[in-house]
Amino acid sequence: MKKGQLKEYYQRFKQWQQKPLAYTFNPDEIKHCNNCDHDFTGNYCPVCSQKSGIGRISWKSVRQGVMDIWGLGSRSMLYSILQLLLRPGYMIREYISGRRQVCFPPVKMLFVVTVFYALIIYWLLPELFGLSLETPQDKSIKPVFEAMGAFIDWQKNHYSWAMLIMSLISILPTWIMFRYAPGYPHHTLPEGFFIQVLFSVVIIVIVFLLLPLRLMISYNAFNTVYMFIIATYYIVGYRQLFGYGLWGTLWRSGFVLFFTVGIECVWIFGVFGMDYNILFSGSQLPQQIKDFRLTPEQIDFANHLVAVVSLIMAILALAVGYVINVIATKEARKYQYNKPE
Repeated sequence: MKKGQLKEYYQRFKQWQQKPLAYTFNPDEIKHCNNCDHDFTGNYCPVCSQKSGIGRISWKSVRQGVMDIWGLGSRSMLYSILQLLLRPGYMIREYISGRRQVCFPPVKMLFVVTVFYALIIYWLLPELFGLSLETPQDKSIKPVFEAMGAFIDWQKNHYSWAMLIMSLISILPTWIMFRYAPGYPHHTLPEGFFIQVLFSVVIIVIVFLLLPLRLMISYNAFNTVYMFIIATYYIVGYRQLFGYGLWGTLWRSGFVLFFTVGIECVWIFGVFGMDYNILFSGSQLPQQIKDFRLTPEQIDFANHLVAVVSLIMAILALAVGYVINVIATKEARKYQYNKPE
C-alpha cells in the first residue's frame, strides 16, 4: 500500500470521526402510518409518533425485540462502544451538545458493561487471568491488596457503583481545567457527569480487549500497558472534545489526574483504611521493623492523617491548576465573552 493511499484512508477516517452520521429526508415522499392511518412526510408520524416503515411482524422484528433487552437494538450499545473506541471525544461532544441519537443511554450502558465485567473478571476468570484483586500473586503488591481488603471487597460487590463514584470525582477538576476550551467552551457540571460516565465505559471495555494479553505478560507488565492505553484514551478524548492542542491537553489532564488520585486516596484511607501491620510484615524491611506493631487507635489515626494530607494536596493541586489555567486562557476568555452573538 502506497503512502498516498494511507494518507487518503487516514483523511477519510478523520472525516468519519468528526461527522459519522448523515441523515436523509425527502419532503415529497408520502408515507402511511399503520398505527393511526395517517398519511405524512418524514421519518415519524406527527399524530402518534410511530416510526415510518413499520409493518407486519417479521424475523427482523423478532431479532430486534430480543436485542432490545440488552441494549443492542435502536441506538445500539455495541455501536456506541465502537464510537467511543474510535472517536471518543467527538462522540461525547455530540451527545452532551444535544445529539442524543448518536449514543446508547450512558448510565445504562455503564451499568450493563460493569455487570459483564464483574461477572467475567471477578467470578469466572480471576485465577485464569491472574486478575483477582483480593490476592494477586505478585509479592511486591500482595500485602497492599491484603491490607485494603475491605475496599476491594466492597468494589467487587458494587463495581457499578464504584465506577460511578470514581467518575463523579473527575467532574469538578475537568470542569475547572477545561471550561474555557475552544472546542466546547463553558461545559456544565451536569454535562461533566456524562463525560466521565462515557469515559468509564471506555475503561471497562479496554479491560475486556486486553484480557488475552494478560496470558502472555506478567501482572506488572499488564498493568503498565493497561494504564498507558487508558491515559492515551483520556488524552485523545479530551483533545477531541475540548479542542486544545497536545501540550494544552496534557498539562490540564495532569492536574485533573492529580486531584482525582488524591480524592480517591481520601476515599480509600478515610472510609476503608489500611492495616499497616500487614503491610510491614509483607515487605522487605529489616526484622525490627517487621516486629513493630501499631495499636488499632494508631492505625485509625494514621489512616485519617493520610486522608487529610491527600485532601489538602488534591485541593492545592487544583488551586494551582486553576490559577495557571486562568492565566493561560486570558485571551481566549476575552474573545469568548466579547464575541458577537
